[in-house]
Amino acid sequence: MDPVTFFVVLTSIYGVLYFFDRFFKSCMHYPYDTFLKNTGLTVNFMSLHWHTNAFNRMLLRWGSAGNSCTRNFLVTSFNVGVLLTFSVLPIGIILLIITIFSGGEADTSTPYAASVPVQLEILLPGVNLPLEEIGYYITTLVLCLLVHEMGHAMAAVLEDVPVTGFGIKFFYCLPMAYTELSHDHLNSLRWFKKLRVLCAGIWHNFLFAGICYLLISTVGITMSPFFVYNEHVIVTELTRKSPLRGERGLRVDNLITQVNGCPVTSEESWHACLYSAMKKRVGYCVSADFIQLNDESSAISHHSVDGQLQCCDELNPNVSCFEVVEDVNGDVPVELPQHVCLNVRRTLEDVTEHCTSGLCSEGFCLRPLMRNITAIMTFKRQNLNGEKLPPVIYVGHPWDVTRTVDVSAFVPRYRFLSAAWPDAWFLLLKYNVVFSIGLALVNAIPCFGFDGAHITSTVIHSFLVGKVDQRAKRDLISVIITSVGSLLFGLALLKVAWLSFLRPLI
Repeated sequence: MDPVTFFVVLTSIYGVLYFFDRFFKSCMHYPYDTFLKNTGLTVNFMSLHWHTNAFNRMLLRWGSAGNSCTRNFLVTSFNVGVLLTFSVLPIGIILLIITIFSGGEADTSTPYAASVPVQLEILLPGVNLPLEEIGYYITTLVLCLLVHEMGHAMAAVLEDVPVTGFGIKFFYCLPMAYTELSHDHLNSLRWFKKLRVLCAGIWHNFLFAGICYLLISTVGITMSPFFVYNEHVIVTELTRKSPLRGERGLRVDNLITQVNGCPVTSEESWHACLYSAMKKRVGYCVSADFIQLNDESSAISHHSVDGQLQCCDELNPNVSCFEVVEDVNGDVPVELPQHVCLNVRRTLEDVTEHCTSGLCSEGFCLRPLMRNITAIMTFKRQNLNGEKLPPVIYVGHPWDVTRTVDVSAFVPRYRFLSAAWPDAWFLLLKYNVVFSIGLALVNAIPCFGFDGAHITSTVIHSFLVGKVDQRAKRDLISVIITSVGSLLFGLALLKVAWLSFLRPLI
């Protein structure tokens, strides 16, 4: 969804909810107040809060059920979570420092850099997220937060710490979840048992990331009854201004099998073939008879702007100058001139094969003389029934294809299915992996409001008791360490805000 549309819709929803909340509180105070108390909802300006204790009994029953083997397995699992949390703590701090001091220079290496959509930088260096997919981010963040808080609740039940409730808050589009525990019972636990509860959320995020990664790895198998995966790509959308629209252009549900002879079997190979079309100037094997019958050469000159050699009428967009490529022995056919002017479409339709070194089994190797940002691309395609369609020939920059044509590696086996469904599922799984790992790393950092602050306090009060007798001094040490972590996190957030929102506006 377009980010502007998303924010307008979200603001409208908040506005409607806030209006009716004020209205019902003034006109139907008692029944509306009863409704809010029963549902646990609270509506504020641009924020929502939901709190419930409906899962408390379920957790108590779950904690008292099961045999000793199940309990021992879970305890061992949470022990691993404690060790993993302390292992990733330095990684999280290093990532924060890298985020703060990395260059963050904009990529201006391509002529289309200015048209790249706004991307959301996150605290994982090298991972940038397009802002158009913000709906996926919010959904993923809610799932990761729920898994995180469920980890705390499960560990608390195992240690006989009462769970008094759950809640989730939305501050505009930012979700935050929490688990209410009995602090007296939690603080009365021995230090390692307390760490099990505090580190359980981080451990569950890593487990959730692993499960999602497993689903990603097996998506070809799980989707195989309904979709063919990674054999060809299917066109799912063409933008309104796409240069590949038209009667002879690409259409939705076309299966693309080759680009300039490069086989397309997945989204990765699709982008690789387009990149190859830009970097690697392929030649075409054309018969001598065709060249002699269709040559429209004019006097050879150089283009007035970039000095490009030109042997065709510049006012005719359907023709291009082709260079006869020497073979590996340096021989050039004497019956042909060095440069010929041919109609691009008719020439490519007569091509028997592609060539790179000048050798052709039939005919002669011709290479088009194009400007640096232009390439000739031939898209071989077929329909959903496997029937071959006429190839699409496009002269332009491969970046225009990348940004105006959306493809999917999921080809439906049945016409009533849409490739958008597995694409959305696949994208959601990928974001769950990234966000789960990111949330785990951030929560391990000693920062106010995060698990890392409570973990730091627990470790200091457990291991410095013999060296620092006064509790106030131990609290001070904990606050200093947490303040440093909070400062690093705050600087990283400022850097992210600058790269994602402020710099694109300047």
